[in-house]
Amino acid sequence: MKCVGLLLVAVLGALSAADGANILGVFPINGRSHWVVYESVMKALAARGHNVTVITSFPQKTPLANYTDIDVSATFPAAMNTVGIEMVLKYLSSVFANQWFIADHQMNICRKAQKLPQVQALLRSDIKFDAVFTEIFGADCDVGFAYHFKAPLLSIMSSSHLPWSYDRVGGPDNPSYIPTIVTRAAGKMNFKERMINTLYYIYFKLAWKYYSEWPANELLKENFGPDVPHINEIVYNTSMVFVNGHFSLDGPRPLVPNMVEIGGIHVKPPRPLPKDILKFIDDSPNGVMFFTFGSLIRISTLPPNVLQMFKNVFSRLPIRVLWKYEEEMQDKPDNVYTSKWMPQRDILSHPKVRLFMTHGGLLGVLEAVHSSVPIIGVPFFFDQPRNILKLVEQGSGILLDYESMTEDILYNAITTIINNSSYAINAKKLSKRFKDRPLNATETAVYWTEYVIRHKGAKHLRTA
Repeated sequence: MKCVGLLLVAVLGALSAADGANILGVFPINGRSHWVVYESVMKALAARGHNVTVITSFPQKTPLANYTDIDVSATFPAAMNTVGIEMVLKYLSSVFANQWFIADHQMNICRKAQKLPQVQALLRSDIKFDAVFTEIFGADCDVGFAYHFKAPLLSIMSSSHLPWSYDRVGGPDNPSYIPTIVTRAAGKMNFKERMINTLYYIYFKLAWKYYSEWPANELLKENFGPDVPHINEIVYNTSMVFVNGHFSLDGPRPLVPNMVEIGGIHVKPPRPLPKDILKFIDDSPNGVMFFTFGSLIRISTLPPNVLQMFKNVFSRLPIRVLWKYEEEMQDKPDNVYTSKWMPQRDILSHPKVRLFMTHGGLLGVLEAVHSSVPIIGVPFFFDQPRNILKLVEQGSGILLDYESMTEDILYNAITTIINNSSYAINAKKLSKRFKDRPLNATETAVYWTEYVIRHKGAKHLRTA
């Protein structure tokens, strides 16, 4: 309890120390790839002079001005390199399992985080907030904070447009020409693709109600009192939705004024590379390929025959390979460098990096797009296939199927991108379009947050 008291003193002190707005971010999710996006918005607002309080599983390692953490990391351990390939293929590769999994996971986090003493102390306090941020992902189980503090609700998606995000701001979402986030089609869909897209659309609408809306509404009553309105009354009064996407990659779609794209907000200026990695890249006569399956999947859990396939292919290449790998590697090819951690953004920014081989996670894709690096994608679940298909459509990427990939298929894909300059040219074109904006992503998020605060929720932006 002493720690809780000190926390409230710190929060109250921060709120009275500056003239900026008081902003609460509720992001207890334990996925770092989600948090990186939310953190970018919260830090930008703090740097602007606003007083930011954040419920998070990833507290800052060093104190920041105008920024206070409420640490809920005890609810769930951080999900970093914790998932084996068998679990991915068994539970996550199905579109229909995805919705249940992410809803159940987020509901469990909400249940535990909202009952922690430090969170309960915040709810019992008399702190006033001018805006409350939550995430749009598996369930809206945190929107009760906006109701409790009588503050405008702003939400952030760490992904591109989710099918359950449009209703809350009255945005059009027509499956005849707007692909869902899991539809394996990019650009203009043919008739079959539109039919499949419509089925996905219907499924997500129904699954959201069953797996997300109804359980979240019960949790809302449990933690914020029986008199709290139905969850949709809060959600449908959302003042602003920020989307981690951009039309240059996602394609055009109709957006209402309070749904704003901030794709790539997590992309920061590159930092100097570690000396060993920098030397490996600089000394490469023909350039480098960077290979990683992200922060969630343990690539070392791939079957031995698949790992051997990668080694065989990489050893034949005329370029060097940086491979993010969690364990000590036996029989490592001479042209391969491995490490359990690699600074992805900084590596992709090096001019000698010619190719990025990835699972298709959105953050890595956006970093590669920003740095004009072509991609080979080996997607596994949720939005990953479509993230890669969007690059295939624009001529800056190749998609490979994990289940059917062979040595020849992988080798041909890599050498095609290396030897065909059109991929690099198209990657540069896409990068220019992605970065050509009146305000960068950070400035956009800050402007529209302040707009909502200035106009007391900006109800005039909502269609209904």
